[in-house]
Formats: sequence, C-alpha cells, structure tokens
Amino acid sequence: MKFELTKDADKLIVLIYKEYLSRRKEGISKSKASNFEKIELQSLDKISTWLEDDLEDTLAELHEKGLITMDLSFTFDITDSGIIYLENRFKNDLIEITDFISKFIP
Repeated sequence: MKFELTKDADKLIVLIYKEYLSRRKEGISKSKASNFEKIELQSLDKISTWLEDDLEDTLAELHEKGLITMDLSFTFDITDSGIIYLENRFKNDLIEITDFISKFIP
C-alpha cells in the first residue's frame, strides 16, 4: 500500500503514528490510542509552529487519502489503513520513526 502525500502530510501522519505507538506502549487500548484532537497536535513540538489553517488542510488531505477519519471539529482517528501503511513503512517502530523525525522534521 502506497500513498502519495505532500511533505507536510507525510510528516504529520508519522507524528500521529508515533503518538499512537507511545500510547499503546503505555497500555492504552487501541480504540483510545487511535483517537486524537487537533488541539493535541498543536501542542506537539514539531508542528506547534504550523498555522491552524495549514494543520486543518493537512488533516483534510490525510482524511481524503483514508489514513484518518475526521469529524467537523477536527477530532480524528488514525485508520487501520493508516496504521498498516506505517507498520509496513517502519518495521522497527519507534526507533526508526524517531530517526526519521530527527532527520527530516526540523
């Protein structure tokens, strides 16, 4: 499964997945770990400087690609397709993701 994403969408889905994995590692259920709110993302260090409109546009792109489901208030869930895509992309989970983030997301 391969998705064509803008660089911002690629960065964002990786950050969402990293947070999902961190939550799972803490023992949070899959359904709760996959649920996010836009405000949570805005507090993440790597995207705290993004304009709100840019974040919303990027979330909409991820929604259109089927990587997240989203409601009108920008509460969203990472989908099974999103998780599978990233599981296949990052075989070593958090180690590889952290390396990707440190190299490609200033």
